[in-house]
Amino acid sequence: MQASQQTYEDTQVQSPQPIWPQEPLPVGVHNIEFSWDRFCRHDGGYMRVIFRDLADDPDAKVRHPYHGYVKDGKQYGGWVHPYTWWFKEYLGKAQILGTNNEKGRLYLRAMAQIDDETLTTWRDLLAPRHEEVEGVRREKTHNRLCYRRATEEWRLRDERKDWNDPNALVFTKSYVGDLNSEWHKNDSVAHIYHNGFAIIDKNDVAHLYDTEL
Repeated sequence: MQASQQTYEDTQVQSPQPIWPQEPLPVGVHNIEFSWDRFCRHDGGYMRVIFRDLADDPDAKVRHPYHGYVKDGKQYGGWVHPYTWWFKEYLGKAQILGTNNEKGRLYLRAMAQIDDETLTTWRDLLAPRHEEVEGVRREKTHNRLCYRRATEEWRLRDERKDWNDPNALVFTKSYVGDLNSEWHKNDSVAHIYHNGFAIIDKNDVAHLYDTEL
């Protein structure tokens, strides 16, 4: 099914320019910080992953030769974590360990690879399946996941429902669970999709489940 082309008021758009040259991703299972980088180019951003556990200083910053731009005499971007990679398309499975609501970050655990401009992740084969919790169940569908910066919370939208359907969208405090994701590079907006079901618990946390596990 074709996903809705409608967007929110705070939509971030991907740059049409090619991503600069990058080294291969590190092998093995890692904790991965996943987020939208809105300061990549003057005409848009890219999705990125950061492997903070590979640096002696998890908050280290280095000057990047291609990242950032100047607008109205002000510098945007340019300094990044040394273990950062960017991409335009995402496919795969991962554990979601939680979120950072202030900064709009997802925390994943997975193996990862970037081929051209596509990130693919594989779930740790030894990781247990996320346990089902009590709460409001949203049945298996094509879920849009994205961050709402104004209120520091997260959206979970059923893309198979009409945009104005009152049951299509819920706001959540966080995501956890098993992600079964896709995001095509022709979709230039900063969101990803989860194919599976979800349960919203009493604390408004969205637990994601992959029916293929």
